[in-house]
Amino acid sequence: MSQPEFHRAGDAAAPERRSIYRETAAGADEADVTRELYEERVAGAGDDQVVRAEHVRVPSDASRRAATIARIKQIIYFVFGIVNVLLLLRFIFLALGASQASPFVNLIYALSRPFALPFQGMFGEPTLGDSVLEWASLVGIAIYLLVAYGLARLVELIYAPPRASE
Repeated sequence: MSQPEFHRAGDAAAPERRSIYRETAAGADEADVTRELYEERVAGAGDDQVVRAEHVRVPSDASRRAATIARIKQIIYFVFGIVNVLLLLRFIFLALGASQASPFVNLIYALSRPFALPFQGMFGEPTLGDSVLEWASLVGIAIYLLVAYGLARLVELIYAPPRASE
């Protein structure tokens, strides 16, 4: 879109012509960014002179929504990743018979206990000396992976834009 404006510059005999060009272009895919170009030119007795030129990239609504969905999914996977790391450390420490006199081992056991508790007693726990094979931790890791994946897909289904029907 062009908007020419005519101005008389003081004592100059020839009027200045001021043209403002605005261009908006959207990508083929809705997830592309919307580009806007703004340029202002002054045409006088001499050559065209660019007074102001801007090139602005504004994300489309679809790309902002996709970025929000991706961030929510990252948060879900991060939180459940921490839970799974705690359960994995718990399993390794119990399997290797780590000493409970260590404050770090006690910290891991205390933090991971609420996440392993729902799966306690599902299977027997074979022991060999101080080593314990705790199946509850392994089952918990698998279940929490599935829950994280399910929540991430649910977020996609709820917040993703509807697809155009063909």
